[in-house]
Amino acid sequence: MSEDSGPVGGRWCRCCGGRLRPESPPGAVYCSAACRARQWRVDCRLRKRVAAELSGVGRVECPECGERWVAGVDRRSNAVYCSRRCVMRAWRRRNEAFGERSQ
Repeated sequence: MSEDSGPVGGRWCRCCGGRLRPESPPGAVYCSAACRARQWRVDCRLRKRVAAELSGVGRVECPECGERWVAGVDRRSNAVYCSRRCVMRAWRRRNEAFGERSQ
């Protein structure tokens, strides 16, 4: 079975799996502009991830919990912590000593 033909010979969208309209051009592979844009973003993110993994640059580790991610792909390129939870945990840890003195 080829990529363009489904179980009954129809053509299917590469992104969502929906059926392409019969009047769509022979070279069409997406059912809509939204699916084409969504797939482009997925492919772009995948290319960035592969390039970062192959180069070995861009791997970052959260100083609070130790989770590792690819900077610029999973999170913004200058992210220090993996989540808001770790940001708050680190902030509370830094300010813990100050809180004890003021009470």
